Amino acid sequence: MAPVPAPGAGHHNPNMFHSIAALRALAAFWVLAAHCMIWGGWYGVPLPSPKYAVDLFMMISGFLMVAQADARGTAEPLSQGRNRLRFWLRRYFRLAPAYYLALGLAVVTAPYFLAGYQALQDLNPSAWEHEAVYRPASIEYSLSNVLLHLSFVFGMLPQWSATTMLPDWSLGLEMQFYAVFPFLLLAFDRWKVKALIAAVAVSLLLAWLARRHLVITEQSLLVLKLHQFLAGMLICRAKTWRMVAVAMLFAALDRRLAPPLLALAMSVMVHRESLGLLPAWLRGRWIHFASEMSYAVYLFHGFLISAFGLAIAHSTLLKQWSPPVRVAAMFGFVTVGSYAFAWVVYRWIELPGIEWGRQLSQRLLATATGTPGSPAGDR
Repeated sequence: MAPVPAPGAGHHNPNMFHSIAALRALAAFWVLAAHCMIWGGWYGVPLPSPKYAVDLFMMISGFLMVAQADARGTAEPLSQGRNRLRFWLRRYFRLAPAYYLALGLAVVTAPYFLAGYQALQDLNPSAWEHEAVYRPASIEYSLSNVLLHLSFVFGMLPQWSATTMLPDWSLGLEMQFYAVFPFLLLAFDRWKVKALIAAVAVSLLLAWLARRHLVITEQSLLVLKLHQFLAGMLICRAKTWRMVAVAMLFAALDRRLAPPLLALAMSVMVHRESLGLLPAWLRGRWIHFASEMSYAVYLFHGFLISAFGLAIAHSTLLKQWSPPVRVAAMFGFVTVGSYAFAWVVYRWIELPGIEWGRQLSQRLLATATGTPGSPAGDR
């Protein structure tokens, strides 16, 4: 196929990728809907596994990190140590405040939070009898467990990757990716696609060793999923559809069909946006709202699922509902509650956290240069 404009060409503000915002909104809603069916005991709608939605989140993260780095350009080169520190500070304050709230809520409400999930498992014991990872009765919020999660170190320790009943294993992945991203981008800038191929090769070797010698509960080790982040990075920099094909190959290394199709869909949507062909409804306020709420919805929807489980445990009428009716009711309750709560978290936790990270990064630049820093797009 003849070369075409880069799928990301013409964009300089990473917060203005309406196509990526739509995909982020989709991924969060996908996780919520699938979890309602899984925990409600009826998966009658042919919605693919929520693990694929998390793969999409990883590609989006890789894409946006490159877009943000490109937007700052020469004003904040990641080749300088202080700019890497500023990058890490912003990313930490983007993820940590809302996550710490979720972890704190899980610890404080542990008897009820875990009981709600247990009640849902008790409704469908045959489906959960062989479950080895998500077992509410085995969760203990010990000091070591909490400290490992507060530090995000848990992501590098497979035995701790699923010990909170929160969907935080992917956050461990994100923090590991942020740690290496500046160096990956510098290598990409110097050696182009060859650098990413080398990174994939090394990560696959390390992933093989990890699977051989460690018990993997959730795929929270970066080497197990680095290729998905790299696929997103490559899509952002793709100048031809041949490069998009390489990104799809990266995404396909999990030996599943959905991730490369998601990579292709992302590439097509970003390319159409660069040509001004993205449908108007994908640029609408509801998509923007759902995208902004996506992180908090992903983090907190489990509390609403648990609350529904507690309601079932204390209601004979709810226990008598058929699985499809139960899932429909759960879906309505969890959707409304999650997006409403997400708005509160976004307004009062996420936005202040973003601002704290921005201010700290500016102070770091001012200390280093003796002049105030005001980079664009600190989100």
